Formats: sequence, structure tokens, C-alpha cells
Amino acid sequence: MQSTSLANKIEYHLNQESARPTRGVKQAGFMVLRATSMPSVLLEVGFLSNDEEEKYLGSHKGQVNIATSIYRAV
Repeated sequence: MQSTSLANKIEYHLNQESARPTRGVKQAGFMVLRATSMPSVLLEVGFLSNDEEEKYLGSHKGQVNIATSIYRAV
């Protein structure tokens, strides 16, 4: 892992757990990220408009992989 930011750690673990493609970590000034008094990360783990990703996100295995990845990063 090159960076120690929370977002980078989560991305690293998501990639390790699920071996799914990543679009990288980006910064944005979204209100849900800006108006917090603690570190915050907005995750986009897949797209429901993509049939394959919808199946993965709805599966028990996919949900466990995503939750485990976030847990391990934190």
C-alpha cells in the first residue's frame, strides 16, 4: 500500500478481497463529505445498472466481501 489514507486502505482491501476492477480514489467537495466533524469516505462499490455488479452486490458473498474489506481497512 502506497498511501495511508482511509480511502486508499479501503480501496486496497476491496481489491484484495473481491479482485474487482477499481476506478481509483478521487477527492470531491460533496456536502456529505465536507460537512462532517470526523474523517469521512463515500464508497461506490458497484453499479446496480450493471447486471453482473447488481448480482454481486445482492449476493451474500459480495456483501460479506465488501463488509470485510471495509472492516480490515479500518
